[in-house]
Amino acid sequence: METPLFRRQGRGVTLTPSGELLKERVNAALSYLVDAVAEATLPQQPLGVSLAANTAMSHLWLSPAVNAFRRHFRDEALHLRLVTSDRSSDLIADDIDIALLYDSPPRPGWQLEPLFEECLFPVAAPHYLDQQGRHLASADALLEHRLLDFERIEPNWVNWGRWFSALGIEAHDLAPEGVFNSYSLLLDAAEQGHGVALGTRHQIDARLTDGTLERLGAFQVTTGCHYWLALRHDSQANHAAQQLADWLRRWVIQQHTS
Repeated sequence: METPLFRRQGRGVTLTPSGELLKERVNAALSYLVDAVAEATLPQQPLGVSLAANTAMSHLWLSPAVNAFRRHFRDEALHLRLVTSDRSSDLIADDIDIALLYDSPPRPGWQLEPLFEECLFPVAAPHYLDQQGRHLASADALLEHRLLDFERIEPNWVNWGRWFSALGIEAHDLAPEGVFNSYSLLLDAAEQGHGVALGTRHQIDARLTDGTLERLGAFQVTTGCHYWLALRHDSQANHAAQQLADWLRRWVIQQHTS
């Protein structure tokens, strides 16, 4: 059965609906072919490194480390792909070379070493503390403050309820002022003076240094969990991945001593 592609209108010729559809499909196919040829004829690019971490680590700790890495090695071509996810399974996908993992068990095919141990303490904006006070007679006095919390996407994450429990404090009536699904948004709310958040050592060191956040009291909980630097054994970007991993190790030490 023949399908008409053109129709005559006076002295002119226009496409039928079938002709328009064929035109779109042919144009798409030709564009795809042009892109494939262009990609195949480009000079070979240096091998890239895929680096993965959860949202908090990516935004608060990893981003400054990677920016410093790029500035230091600006004359060396390194294609870096950053993957951010709060699901641990996404961070160890088959195409990931380096992962920063939280509270990770041993994983076949990966070399794991601890970056730093998790330590959590209350933080708030200076202007919030100017109004509400900086003195804490006891840790449970925090229950009188406006507490900001985050959703536990994974069961091993520590929020206010688990923090109080670690200090032997029952907080059954805990009613946070706000609950966030992102740790970065939580800290932003604390900086704006909306309440008290749990700060994570290393991740918020820069905000403590620049004064946008301040510790409230001396109470803290060392959870026993670590953030781990994980390198895939069969990474195709072995040399570049090792170079970046070495930098991240030094970055921990540098930030701790600066």
